[in-house]
Amino acid sequence: MPDTLPDPWAVVRGTDWPSLKTARGTGKELPGVLARLLGPDLTAEETGQALDALEPVRHQDTIYEATAPAALCVAAVLARRAEEHPGGADGVCVLLLGWLAGVAYDSDDACVAAADRYFEGRYLDASPAMVAIRALRPALYLAVAPFLGDPDTAGRDTALAAALAFAEHPDLAPHREGLAEHARNLLLVSDTRWRRWQAIDALTSWGYDTTGLTRPDDDDRSPLTWPSDGWNPGQPPF
Repeated sequence: MPDTLPDPWAVVRGTDWPSLKTARGTGKELPGVLARLLGPDLTAEETGQALDALEPVRHQDTIYEATAPAALCVAAVLARRAEEHPGGADGVCVLLLGWLAGVAYDSDDACVAAADRYFEGRYLDASPAMVAIRALRPALYLAVAPFLGDPDTAGRDTALAAALAFAEHPDLAPHREGLAEHARNLLLVSDTRWRRWQAIDALTSWGYDTTGLTRPDDDDRSPLTWPSDGWNPGQPPF
């Protein structure tokens, strides 16, 4: 497991973006988009706009060749933000955490299992892009982990959503006990359906007892209806 994340500028400048596929062709425009996250005095509005412009690397919840380096850069930006602005997650951090949580669930074990049904169990052999993003999970975990105990509920819960998915990686198994405690705490207080599902699924898959933590409506996995306002389709609902 890595100890640190790279400098985000090193990722931007050291990646051959035009050689990497996205939903819109290649990643030749991505350095300019990612650079918008690296300016001084970054605001939440600027962050949201830049993340929206990264849509080609997550179009329709799909992983592309450019997704892994873009995610690494976003994680590095988040880590730098945490160092430069201690004291808790601000609006910028929450947006970055949400984007990484979306990547986490676009590449989790459930996604691979679903795809395996169409690839006779060999989906990863046919998807180097998915292999690349899943290999990065320990590094991406480094960026979200500092926010697991954040005083801000939005920051804390969004960090947990990402961490639970990233921790499916075998190298992160030693962190699951601590994450399980965070998941239990969330289940005691959260009324948000998808957050509860994430916590329950992680605890169950890791063999933890959820007795006393679940509610009758937790079994209702019917599709969520998103409000017409208050949620930007360009951002994950984390």
